[in-house]
Amino acid sequence: MNAVDVDELSENEVKLLACLESLGGSTTDAISESSGLVKDAVERASDWARTRGLVSVTEVSKELLQLTDEGLEYAEKGLPEKLLLRLIDPKGTPLASIRKKLERPEVALNWALRNNWVRIENSVLHLTDLGTSALGGKTEEEMELSSLKGVASQRPSPSLSSAVNRLVRRRLVKRVSLKVKTIQLTEKGRQLLPRIKSGKAAPSIAQLTPEILRSERWRGATLQRYDVSFPVPRIYPGRRHFVQEVIEYIRRIWLDMGFKEMTGPMVEPCFWVFDALYQPQDHPARDLADTFYMKTPRIGRLPDIGTVDAVKQTHENGWTTGSTGWGYVWDESVAKKYCLRTHTTSLSARTLAALRDAELPAKFFSVGRVFRNETIDWKHLAEFHHTDGIVVGEGVTFRNLLGYLKNYLDKMGVKKARFRPSYFPYTEMSCEAEIWDSSKGQWMELFGAGIFRPEVVKPLLGRDVPVLAWGPGFERIVMSQYDIQNMRDLYMNDLGLVRDAKLWLR
Repeated sequence: MNAVDVDELSENEVKLLACLESLGGSTTDAISESSGLVKDAVERASDWARTRGLVSVTEVSKELLQLTDEGLEYAEKGLPEKLLLRLIDPKGTPLASIRKKLERPEVALNWALRNNWVRIENSVLHLTDLGTSALGGKTEEEMELSSLKGVASQRPSPSLSSAVNRLVRRRLVKRVSLKVKTIQLTEKGRQLLPRIKSGKAAPSIAQLTPEILRSERWRGATLQRYDVSFPVPRIYPGRRHFVQEVIEYIRRIWLDMGFKEMTGPMVEPCFWVFDALYQPQDHPARDLADTFYMKTPRIGRLPDIGTVDAVKQTHENGWTTGSTGWGYVWDESVAKKYCLRTHTTSLSARTLAALRDAELPAKFFSVGRVFRNETIDWKHLAEFHHTDGIVVGEGVTFRNLLGYLKNYLDKMGVKKARFRPSYFPYTEMSCEAEIWDSSKGQWMELFGAGIFRPEVVKPLLGRDVPVLAWGPGFERIVMSQYDIQNMRDLYMNDLGLVRDAKLWLR
């Protein structure tokens, strides 16, 4: 450790070292009382002095006993069961009259009966011999409450009496852990003391303020020197979880491009998750292997009859879309089944069904949680996020789609990405975006995109209009940006990871 210049010490550090010279090793409470510094100031000064190697700090945890609010009340007014004994006449007292005179009659009666202090005969309370004996003196519980009143006991747990244990069970006394810091001068600190004493008596200013400048108190004062290369304690300010920061950042991306946000339920009828997107009812993605179906509630309501009938006919024979459909008998009961949404494209379907011609052209996005019965591994979870988007309007093209997605990936900080042809039941043309994971040395699938087929658009919107659609997940982008190797780490609430994660600024 480099030599310490006296001018670098704060006024509180000087007071701390001077106090330790007279006290020797001492607790922060004792130093606070002796030096006149508040405890927080002693803590901060000791942290700085320890960083400079001038003091050593040891910390010991102690378990203390403390009265609860109820325990403090009983310590002042008396235990309710003891107050009950004082109300009982030697010949007996009706239970009804006792109830009117006590604040907590049920508590008092319960403990008096447990202690075998009273007996009840024909709704009349009588003292037992044990009750008469208890009335003549203080019980162990009363003595313990009196000893704890106004102070904290430092008796360790193994030595607790049975009376204290009963008070703890009654929640009149609680155990609290207290950390006691002891601060001592190091040899380096002792060697610095003569230099501190021989230094100038001029006041030291650690921070210039408007008041100091106006009053000219800075004249003749010593300005505290700072070593900017000196290690300082790290401060962890309050912040959102970094995944939530990313979600808010994604919202800003789409809002800045003129999109409106879509919101909706996470539990949906299969109609919106599958049927409205022209996914046949026997498609493998609907199986339990991929979808979480609800047990309660099991079924939901479908939209208006016209929309349902158009979707039904499209599945069966193509309706008026120019398609031949899937050629099966569409089952309304299957469409009513509730499930956890497997993608936020269900929100896109709902939005299309509610759009009117006067609102076109239109651009929408969503950010929300989705659920799939995936095999958990380093890049798959059963719960993750999607940010869906749709652009509706005459004249929009596949080139426009790639432009929106490229802009999104660029703003997310993706360095290397590619689009390749793909297939989805509800889009044509279709593509899939992948990003390069340098740590794994492989391309990672990111999301699918395409132009909704007429079989999706016309039953919902009433006519065939080009609709660009995409559904990116973003967890894998976040993993690459934060050098996280396992997707599960994003949601483990690791405090160290949250503290060390850089702010998501692009």
